Amino acid sequence: GALRNQARFSHARTLFVTGERAAESANRARYAVFERHRADCRDGRIRRHIDHWRPVHAWSEAAVWQILRRHGVIPPLPYQLGFGRLSCLTCVFMSADQAATLRHVDPDRFARLCEWERAFGCTIRRDRDLGTLANGGTVYGPVRRHPDLVRRALCHRWRGRVLTSPEQWVLPAGAFGESAGPV
Repeated sequence: GALRNQARFSHARTLFVTGERAAESANRARYAVFERHRADCRDGRIRRHIDHWRPVHAWSEAAVWQILRRHGVIPPLPYQLGFGRLSCLTCVFMSADQAATLRHVDPDRFARLCEWERAFGCTIRRDRDLGTLANGGTVYGPVRRHPDLVRRALCHRWRGRVLTSPEQWVLPAGAFGESAGPV
């Protein structure tokens, strides 16, 4: 969408950088480290040269956390709250613990999703409805202990720091944790 439909990418060269790692799934292991992006149109009438680079593709999770620590990059709030992988808050691949956490942090959104399941006569998961999924999970501990972080994570605008000293850097609760999400 955005790369194809915004004029600023036409007649330009763009490098699209993402953080997929091969160890995350068998599908991601097959991704190329560097390739033409699917929105590339360098040979078309309106030239749009877009390359896709995955610089951490071969890295371990430990290596990712290590470089963030070395440069003092504060881990994103979802990792601090216990999520082991970033995806959409309402990802259809969410685990039971993620569903329980969603119900806790955003009960209105959770209720709307449950209502849509009933209205459409179809569940998000093939094997159970969202309420049943959440009932089988446990809310992440940091979510209960840090409501201030939850409020910040649900804001549409970021107002926090992104850097700290490597000495003050803290490995987030979600590191090396559950990594439910799309493959």
